[in-house]
Amino acid sequence: MQWLSTLDIFFVQLILIPPFVISLGVIAALLSSRVFIGPIVTLISALELNYWYFSTTLPEADIPPMMVAYWAILFPLMSLCCSWLALAPSTKQAFKVFD
Repeated sequence: MQWLSTLDIFFVQLILIPPFVISLGVIAALLSSRVFIGPIVTLISALELNYWYFSTTLPEADIPPMMVAYWAILFPLMSLCCSWLALAPSTKQAFKVFD
């Protein structure tokens, strides 16, 4: 995993990590057939992956609390929406809640 530390930190944080952790959550939701599993897996994997990444790339720097809040709120919400849409039987039934 040394190649990951050679990449730009902004590229990793904006392009690589979000789709990876959200897709992990959606896949877990699909495998378990439960919508709420997606955000939980996304939250845990985002926090663990980012903590590992920061501790190996910038060991002397502290992780900003705002960044942790971003991972803990935005990624699970996106995973919840994607998991809900992936597990909905059809798009017509998925949006029936709003009728």
